Amino acid sequence: MNVAIIGCGGMGSYHAQMAANCGARIVACVDAFPEAAKKLAATHGAKKALGMKDLAKILSDPGVDLVLIATPTPTHLELVERAAAAGKHIFCEKPFCRTSADCKKAIAAAKRGKVKLFVGHVLRYFHEYEALKAQIESGKIGTPGWVKMYRGGMFPVGSKKWFSNFDQSGGVTFDASIHDLDWLRYMFGDAERVYCQALQRTEPVLMDYAQMTIRMKSGLIATVVGTWAHPSGFRAKAEICGSAGLLYYDSAESPLSAQQRESGAGPGMIIPLGADSVSPYQLEWEDFLAWVRDDRKPRVVPEDGLKAVALAEAALKSAKTGQPVKL
Repeated sequence: MNVAIIGCGGMGSYHAQMAANCGARIVACVDAFPEAAKKLAATHGAKKALGMKDLAKILSDPGVDLVLIATPTPTHLELVERAAAAGKHIFCEKPFCRTSADCKKAIAAAKRGKVKLFVGHVLRYFHEYEALKAQIESGKIGTPGWVKMYRGGMFPVGSKKWFSNFDQSGGVTFDASIHDLDWLRYMFGDAERVYCQALQRTEPVLMDYAQMTIRMKSGLIATVVGTWAHPSGFRAKAEICGSAGLLYYDSAESPLSAQQRESGAGPGMIIPLGADSVSPYQLEWEDFLAWVRDDRKPRVVPEDGLKAVALAEAALKSAKTGQPVKL
């Protein structure tokens, strides 16, 4: 499989290595900062390194089988539509799109183009969270009734400081906590309603914090906390309380590590890794490539990305109105 990387910052660079680990060939790199594209292309021996204005040259290349989209969230819809129209299979980083309406348009574009569209909800591939899933499904703690999830670290920067533009990133609620929102759906089904309180502060103080209370259709209650208020580092926690016991996970007490990468314009973000020898990011690439090659249904389908965005969108609406929002 020949892969074109669109967005060569922290996540794009890391995904390129994961794709290469799976035997895929990085043949082209595209970025708004051409120097970032050239640097990544040199790392992987890609012959083409171009700016975004030349993206059409990559999408029209019959030697490109699929693309990775690792650009700021608001750009995802246009890039998915263009790649799908060109007949390229697509790996799109989370969040899928900035709105659920855009997600629906992206799904429709993939169907029109008859291409596979994968959304990078990597938490489903983390060994630690899969271990929690196995314990829950085995009945180890009886019937789950309450879940608390926590995810936090320093305020990310990204190219042109786009994370601090909350209209673009959606803040920690949308960009980071969406991992936990997706995992809740993965484990416990759809949500019924959400109530959220969020702090969104922009420069000169780069800080954000959110707490969501979610009632699932199953009756389970979840508390989800997201923070971009740490001076450094990363931490993730999960507690699942059931009728017969409690499961607890804290990345500060286990081997999960976090790797900080550089973007094309300076410090990027914290990339949490995992305790296993095989990266969860590589596992999701293996799943995606098996879908493309063998038509084997992956762990994440586009509709999962849509529903995670819809839940995060509802949380932001709740934070703005001060009222619970029904899904």
